[in-house]
Amino acid sequence: MSFAFVSAAGHRASLHIAHCLLVALLLPWSATASSNELLPTSENGWTPFSARPQTEPETSVWYYNSSYVLNTYATGSENVYGGWRTTVNDLQGNQYYRFRARAKTQGIDSIRESVTIQLRWKGNFGGEVTPDYVWDYETLADGTIQYDRTVQAPPGTTGVDVELILQWTPYGVLDVGELSLQPASAPPSRPVRVAGIYYRPWNTASGVLSVQQAADYGRQVAAEHGPDVMVFGELLNVIGAAGGMEGNAETIPGPSTQIMAALARDTGSYVAVGLLENLDGQLRNTAVLIDRNGEIAGKFHKVQLPESDAAAGIMPGNTVPVFETDLGRVALLICHDISFPEPAREAALQGAELVLLPIWGGKQALVQARAIENSMYIVSSGYDYASDIIDPMGEVLDDVAAINSGPRVAIADIDLSRRYREDFLGDWRDIANKQRRETPYIYEVP
Repeated sequence: MSFAFVSAAGHRASLHIAHCLLVALLLPWSATASSNELLPTSENGWTPFSARPQTEPETSVWYYNSSYVLNTYATGSENVYGGWRTTVNDLQGNQYYRFRARAKTQGIDSIRESVTIQLRWKGNFGGEVTPDYVWDYETLADGTIQYDRTVQAPPGTTGVDVELILQWTPYGVLDVGELSLQPASAPPSRPVRVAGIYYRPWNTASGVLSVQQAADYGRQVAAEHGPDVMVFGELLNVIGAAGGMEGNAETIPGPSTQIMAALARDTGSYVAVGLLENLDGQLRNTAVLIDRNGEIAGKFHKVQLPESDAAAGIMPGNTVPVFETDLGRVALLICHDISFPEPAREAALQGAELVLLPIWGGKQALVQARAIENSMYIVSSGYDYASDIIDPMGEVLDDVAAINSGPRVAIADIDLSRRYREDFLGDWRDIANKQRRETPYIYEVP
């Protein structure tokens, strides 16, 4: 559905018609019925608000099946900022609360940027407490958007302002219904034991033999530590082996992935490994993720190639996929990818919680920077880099300390459900995912 807006009056008339059609697409809205419901049962408990008169959007209310839908729409101002607000009192500090809503948008280029749902905590904090954002959403089959998040109220909380905001979109439309806020149990922890393998093959007869030797060491690590994830190094089927690049490049699936698949099946661990791939005659610097059953869960082609890769005839990749696993959302990056903000950012914007990083060599400070920027865990396996495990605050949980001193492993137990909330700043994962803008950054390298 598109509109031609030729005047403010014409805009409002067209938009009103559009709203009727738009909300019809949302049917049927279903009212929330629960004795634990904390949000108003009618629209009367909500109040329109804006940052200032010049940024005020239009608001209205729709009704279907005894359920109200709160509508906010912009009328031409690029600086629109406002929507609906309600206050909930008698909350408890440290208690978990689950927020849910269903929304429909139109005329919005970036939902993440222009739709803001936030919980502004009220209470006795002794200082400022930043809001919690509800930013992650699922797009349903009918085109509506489902928000669903469980958050913990900060200590000292007595209440919360729930705000539904439309911002920075001159003709955007936002309808929100099926609103709910209820006490909830703490989200289950998601403990994961991760292992950054340090194994550098030397003077092997072939790349496949290098991979086999590394896998044999992986079996020792699994027997001693029982990891859920093991990460091996970059171009493992090339380093230290006779035959060079052309002689060791292989298809995926192929001999090396078969070896690592057997390791994964036998140990019940995910395995990430870097390989030189022959893909339809092209050389690719590839990372492969193999699941606990020995199946290939995904692969990634190195995006940021150093001169040495390019000079060897390797073709760069152009995407950063994120893979759904029984652990959570996992991304793969390779070595030089970590030197630039964009690959890790692409993974984070797709919800990656854990990055597995085969790396030849590099700066630990850059790995820490990517973890901090995007508030995610990174597990690396290196050669001229001491394999390590970095948490979302940039802390080194474990590393092998020394290189070229024989096989070693960095081991750590992490919890992918853990939040890192800082005084005044808040949860950087929320901030990075909600506040990060995309549209201003359009400069292309000539």
